[in-house]
Amino acid sequence: MRQTLSKLPVVLALVTAAVPAAVLAQDDVEITTLTREDHLLVSLELPGAYSDDVREAVASGLETTFSFDVELRRAVAYWPDETVDRASISASVSLDGLTGRYRVVRTVNGAVEDVRVVEEEGAARELLTTMERLPLFSTQDLETNGDYDVRVRVDRRPRTSWFRWPWDRAAALGRASFTFLP
Repeated sequence: MRQTLSKLPVVLALVTAAVPAAVLAQDDVEITTLTREDHLLVSLELPGAYSDDVREAVASGLETTFSFDVELRRAVAYWPDETVDRASISASVSLDGLTGRYRVVRTVNGAVEDVRVVEEEGAARELLTTMERLPLFSTQDLETNGDYDVRVRVDRRPRTSWFRWPWDRAAALGRASFTFLP
């Protein structure tokens, strides 16, 4: 038993060295919250998410999707935070090889919210990685002066790296805290 435990640091070092730095690095999600009328407006931005891998996948004709799982959580002392509500957002882009136009589709909780056809790659990148003031959550059930977190987990499809983790891993994570003041 002791001999097995003494080999554990060596095995961990070898596994870590075998994983490329790009796989270990995670992009951060920039989150901004704003309370207006009866809704919590959430803005999301993924700077640096439109990498060379994503650009190549889109240019090859593959539909590329960023899926945002957003949770509104209430801070609870001495206990795990309580989930108040959840929302699911996705943004997909595909390049039409004949016309050279990008088609960007955004969905919120499974309903198509926006479909745009743009000609510039920069415009498609902006629509894919930036969400502005989405009314995701109602403020009716929020407690005045209550502390809340908005947590975001982003996944990207298709995954283009050669290394695959045996468990599900987010492409990016983010968190923003706020105190609800109506």
